[in-house]
Amino acid sequence: MRVFADAYLSLNYNAPKPQSSGNEVIRAFDTSNGFSVAWAGLDVSHPAEPIGGTVSLRFGPSAQRYNSSCVSNCDASNGLANVKQAFASFRPGGKDSPISLDLGKFDTIYGAEVADSQDNINYTRGALYWYGQPLFHTGLRANWDIIKYLRARAMVVNGWNNTIDNNTGKSFGAQLTAHAPRNDTHDWISASLGWLGGPERDDTVTVQCAAGSVFDPSSSTGCSTGSSGSTSGTVDRPGNNSSGWRHFLDLLITADPIDSLHLVLNADYVTEKMRTGDFESTFASHSWYGAMLGARYLVCEKFAVAGRGEIYRDKDGISTGRVNDIPITGATIYTGTLTLDYLPAKNLLIRLDNRVDSSNKQMFPKGVRELSGTLFTSTLGVVVSTN
Repeated sequence: MRVFADAYLSLNYNAPKPQSSGNEVIRAFDTSNGFSVAWAGLDVSHPAEPIGGTVSLRFGPSAQRYNSSCVSNCDASNGLANVKQAFASFRPGGKDSPISLDLGKFDTIYGAEVADSQDNINYTRGALYWYGQPLFHTGLRANWDIIKYLRARAMVVNGWNNTIDNNTGKSFGAQLTAHAPRNDTHDWISASLGWLGGPERDDTVTVQCAAGSVFDPSSSTGCSTGSSGSTSGTVDRPGNNSSGWRHFLDLLITADPIDSLHLVLNADYVTEKMRTGDFESTFASHSWYGAMLGARYLVCEKFAVAGRGEIYRDKDGISTGRVNDIPITGATIYTGTLTLDYLPAKNLLIRLDNRVDSSNKQMFPKGVRELSGTLFTSTLGVVVSTN
């Protein structure tokens, strides 16, 4: 069992107003400028011997943001705003079986970073984590330890960040991980390659007709001229065949050449075919991709230093979205983060992140109405935990 609280002080040198959402364009959970609580958490789990399970609860603004990160019908609107994970586990054959099954809501198997700041090398999460990767899935996951140094995973899930699916399709995922151990606690190198594919968009469109027209599903616009009949309705626009799928590729390599040094490389590529319009039968391909390189060096028992560099590219603005109702298209984002770690006591972690985000597009709020291409922040994060 783990209980923890995570709070921070963020200084955004662009001085955005209102400060409560000054960082949220690119930041996952440290969205407020000033003092804030990220979240408090409780993790309880029981190993599958052969039946087990995990429940992870989160309370705070980061929990709301985490569970609102979907295309539509998000968990935050379905009574799951405080549930990070909730799944049952089954290990056929008992605790020594190489195969286990998980059913429910669980963290994603992809990427280098996770939602809880204390489990990363930096306090803030990167652009690749927030823009380019899924956070969690709901469905069935199978884990197979093929041999001692080779592990496979497969999933059938609702998609990205949905417990209640927004379409009738399912997503399918797979991952293979190999590692070469250096000693009992560290690997020389570990490498994972994963894929996830399936539909992510809504498969219906709600039509609201203008005055003087009525709902007509056979029309190219969903409406036709008339005075009698309903002025709104729902049109079936599925993308659940291969024409409307999103495909995600994830590569993760970590290395620990010495006990005090941890290295990480993560790269992702995503492509998705989306309808060219709500009432169009044609699909257009969109893609976004990025990479991060990070390192953490343990100077002594209580002090460490870590760095992370990233590049992220979203040509069509599918993942970067909008700022002040302006679409952010063609953005290439660079981030650089330097983190100082201090562990004054076993259960207290203090981290100072100094971070620069730079984009070729004006996308970072500055002042009241301005936008800037650069964001510089200093974030002091404090996490107290039972372990």
